[in-house]
Amino acid sequence: MKPWEIIRIIIFSVIGAALMFLGQRLIYENQIIPIQKIPFDTWLGSDYITAALIMFGVSMLSTIIWCVLAATNRFTNGNSTGFWTLTWWLLGLLPMASIGFTVFSINRSDEAQFSLMGFFFLDAVWLYWLSTATSSPEAVKYIPPGAFFIRHKLMGD
Repeated sequence: MKPWEIIRIIIFSVIGAALMFLGQRLIYENQIIPIQKIPFDTWLGSDYITAALIMFGVSMLSTIIWCVLAATNRFTNGNSTGFWTLTWWLLGLLPMASIGFTVFSINRSDEAQFSLMGFFFLDAVWLYWLSTATSSPEAVKYIPPGAFFIRHKLMGD
């Protein structure tokens, strides 16, 4: 991988972490999305933080696995495109599965289910899709959906 691809992943990860652990937390702290049926401080301190940490970790793990696999394996011809596309989608299922796990197993507030699903979906898009679409290694840089448009048209890559 090229150094600027790694730097982009780090930048997207830091921004994603700030959005998850500061921005989304502030939305709940300011009761923009009210949590009233259970003790709010307990929910925010344990349920939300635990769920967000799991979501962040799984999304980052998926991104790292994708980049390591793509950087260490040979992409020799177009026949490999199906394999790499399938690999990308299967790794993308991990953050999606973690949304279900965190929202329905860790979260104890039914009031927060819909908002958490929405926030965590956006987090997965940011941390997995956008990171891989902008920073996949050269041989597979156009495998993530939309990567050609982002890299070729917007970034001039």
